[in-house]
Amino acid sequence: MNSKTLKKAGVISASVLVLGLTGVTLASADPVSAGRPYAAVGSDTTQDVWNGLTNAGPLKTVASYDAFGTPTVTLETGKQLSRPAGSGAGVKALSAAHNPLNHVYKDTAGNAFTLAPEDISIARSSSSPSVAGNDLTFLPFARDAVTVAYKDSAGTAALDLTAEQIRNIFTCTAGAGVTIDAGGKPVVNGITLTPKLPQASSGTRSFFLKAAGVSVSTTCVPAGNQTSAENSGAALANEGDIIPFSAAQWIAQKNGATADTTAAGQMIADIDGLKAVDPASSGSSLRPGTLFGNPSLVPDGAVGTFARDTYNVLPASVQTATDGRSIILRNTVTTLLKTTSGKSIITRFGFRNVDYAGDWTKGKPSGYTN
Repeated sequence: MNSKTLKKAGVISASVLVLGLTGVTLASADPVSAGRPYAAVGSDTTQDVWNGLTNAGPLKTVASYDAFGTPTVTLETGKQLSRPAGSGAGVKALSAAHNPLNHVYKDTAGNAFTLAPEDISIARSSSSPSVAGNDLTFLPFARDAVTVAYKDSAGTAALDLTAEQIRNIFTCTAGAGVTIDAGGKPVVNGITLTPKLPQASSGTRSFFLKAAGVSVSTTCVPAGNQTSAENSGAALANEGDIIPFSAAQWIAQKNGATADTTAAGQMIADIDGLKAVDPASSGSSLRPGTLFGNPSLVPDGAVGTFARDTYNVLPASVQTATDGRSIILRNTVTTLLKTTSGKSIITRFGFRNVDYAGDWTKGKPSGYTN
């Protein structure tokens, strides 16, 4: 079981979240009460903030299920399926629920599950669409930044890597301050590094590879080093291990908003002089740094841009539908996210609120993917 699922059964105190107190509070891994008409699945990166929003915040009509935990999840409708592990799997499950031509969701082992529209309403995604079409809409949720976390128990000063250095590290290429040792491993500032990547359906993985301009090579990153859950310090077991990591997740874990998977000797890097964590913040009140970018501007998504928007994915029809169920769902991912309570929870979990959260005009269209 992923260590991030080993959380207290209690919910986050609303007063702690709204007031931003620094006591350790942990979000529940799955819904803590029944009778919720909407279900959300998908991204590991945004699962914890969604737990906060749905269990102690303004989105209590949504049952949000973690990306990792028990192999099988039972939805509010009673439907059982393999737990969608990551952004890609979550979007596929949502697609299966709403695709009129194919309601079958298949997990990575090929097991098939037939889903209906009422089974899944939202997919959490930490990456933008990969399939063309207009059936689904990726609505902006909150701003994250992706950098790398690494283990250096010697306590060397935190790395400030360039985008070129990151690319060289994850392709095991010499240059720009990166050397390659006799064993083929990259070395930076005297630290011998072992590049790792999250599992294949991780949105953090896909975003990072694009931002870094990296094509995966099993020569540099063996298949056995591409199986970790995203944003888990458990992946940094040995000295020099290095893996893409959501800065928002790092902040949330250090703030005690969710289970802290990190350990002594694990550090997070800055990129091109941009700070992953605001240096003026400290302790359990960390805040996003300059790596997150301008909250008024949509990140351009170009190579070298490590700020990213995360998304809530819905059927595109929800935008204009007039039935009661759709109206409530539309209000949930737009208006309610912008309440004082919603914004405070998003901040507490390490994300930067964006001015255009839930804005359909900034949404990204996608086709069905199942």
